Amino acid sequence: MIFANLRGTTSSTGDDGSMTGNHKCRLGALALGLLLLPACGPASQKAHVSDAAMNAYLQNKPAALHTLYRKALIEGPRNQVLNDMRVGLAAMELGHYSLARESLDRALLNIETVYADDETARNARSLWYEEGKKDFKGEPYERAMAYYYRGLLYIIEGDLENARASFKGGVLQDAFAEEEQNRCDFTLLIFLQGWVSQKLGDHDLARMAYEEVKRFRPDFKIPDANDNVLVLVETGTSPRKVSDGIGHGELKFRRGRGFVETRAHLQWNGNTYDAYPMEDIYWQATSRGGRQFDKILEGKVVFRQTNAMVGSALTDIASKTMIMAPLMENTGTFQIAAGALGLVGATQMALAANTKTQADTRYWNNLPDGVHVLTLQVDPTQWGEVDIWFEDANGQKQTGLSTRRPILKTHGGTGLVWARSRTALVKK
Repeated sequence: MIFANLRGTTSSTGDDGSMTGNHKCRLGALALGLLLLPACGPASQKAHVSDAAMNAYLQNKPAALHTLYRKALIEGPRNQVLNDMRVGLAAMELGHYSLARESLDRALLNIETVYADDETARNARSLWYEEGKKDFKGEPYERAMAYYYRGLLYIIEGDLENARASFKGGVLQDAFAEEEQNRCDFTLLIFLQGWVSQKLGDHDLARMAYEEVKRFRPDFKIPDANDNVLVLVETGTSPRKVSDGIGHGELKFRRGRGFVETRAHLQWNGNTYDAYPMEDIYWQATSRGGRQFDKILEGKVVFRQTNAMVGSALTDIASKTMIMAPLMENTGTFQIAAGALGLVGATQMALAANTKTQADTRYWNNLPDGVHVLTLQVDPTQWGEVDIWFEDANGQKQTGLSTRRPILKTHGGTGLVWARSRTALVKK
């Protein structure tokens, strides 16, 4: 509309060569309009849901998951992937595997749309769209963990082929060339590819995967050919995302809070076993291809600072030219030049303001801090429950976290034990 108001202007100077008041006003309006562009950003996308609609939506869902499902409905598409991740993991912990599959399948499907040729995908990749207003797709470690949990659900179903494909999908997320690194160090997912390949009888694939695991974890003992039970124990709380720097444009990660457990142990049939600390999820959050970084999104902050500086300089020149204009012989020419410089300066500052640099600090907050693994040979006729307990870095037992978990029959004579030291049932 601002540009439309300038159309039809046939004279930009008065009889003495100076700008007319009308033209000055129009230039001023245009500059003001450019500066006000940031105020036209997306509004809050939270939906109002009536009590009747909410009750109907929650009616056939477990009461323990109502808080998470309620958030999913209210927050809508912008947080759909995030809430599906949270719901899927919590449902999995409660043993509601069909609900977990539904949520994680939807999350993975939506993650992949970030590369589609549509408006939402373009916004997700665009420099001109505030990070916090994008549809959430997660950082590489979060996307990889979504594939990890979906793979575990496939194992529980006894579908090892699709489990291997899911773990491979997580590896690809970790190795994605967004940061031009094309490498993966998500050892947990590589190990799981080896395990399911071993159980499927694909020994060459299993050997290659285990060799890759040994490259990252030289002290890890490769599973024996007769091992038939996989134990996965998760400890701690999720890595946190925080914003820092100018304009809160730097995204940084901090280790999760409120936990001390770093070791996991298992007791079965009178024997005690130590689970191996295979993966540090915090490390995965703060690294790409084995290389650690301090922050991300820094480029947008630099871009904003540069344009703001250029815009201020041009505007300053324009104001000085306006002051000097009465002293010049051709006053109108200098005023026109000053107006043009002012307009360019305002445009530069508007562009800088529209480069939304505030980092997206939404994160998958019921992930663990670490994942520990163990493989055992157990007679299938003796399968039952195993006892799991945790220790801190000093070897002090954390008695309040001990748990008992069943050995789930998964594929032929193989089984799975999956346990967590902290609940996935987030309260908010």
